[in-house]
Amino acid sequence: MRELDRLCLAGAVLWLGAAAGPAMASDWCGENGLVRFSFAAGDSLVETVQTGEPEGGVTIVDVFAWLTDLAPVARRGDAFLRLGGAELKLQVTGAEACVIAQEFPDPKALNVASEPGELAVGFHPGLRVQQGRVLLVHWKLLFQGQPRNARLGLDASQLRSCKTLPGCPEAGTQALYAGADAANQLDSLFGAGYVPAWINPTGEPDRTPVTGKVGWQDVGIYQAR
Repeated sequence: MRELDRLCLAGAVLWLGAAAGPAMASDWCGENGLVRFSFAAGDSLVETVQTGEPEGGVTIVDVFAWLTDLAPVARRGDAFLRLGGAELKLQVTGAEACVIAQEFPDPKALNVASEPGELAVGFHPGLRVQQGRVLLVHWKLLFQGQPRNARLGLDASQLRSCKTLPGCPEAGTQALYAGADAANQLDSLFGAGYVPAWINPTGEPDRTPVTGKVGWQDVGIYQAR
């Protein structure tokens, strides 16, 4: 299979899920991990930021979305070490924002989503999980003026693959990610919750994680390693 075909497959499986039939069937593996937003490049997560005065009437904020808190798991002895794709949609509330740039850590990533801030992206040979986390995407957000109490989260209503994946709709997960084709884990779809991040919050912001109801332990397809 050509490399481009593998990329297309990784992206398409997240959109099509189990609806694509036996040849493309996916397994709902439960939730493992949290999406966290950082306002700084590098490994240190900065999840709340205070911006300065707008420049030219606008505020531009860099946002890095990470998949974190991944428990080490394996299926039939094969460790889950790489992401083959991810599906999620950024949601900004409390202020109006537009996504003016979107970059992936893998230059060969193929994103088949149509809206800025929305991912249905495939990675080949896959993004390597290191110390329980992996960088998914870097966005630049533009606000008119200086945003106040702007909350970053995810819009779970846009998880199209989840709607046709047995066990997923009722689980209440907020994001999806798949294993890597090179590890024969492209059929494994996990869910993830998220931790809200805040721009110019007034007082102490609510950073309670938003998670689903079904963990990977409940499903039992993967085991702890």
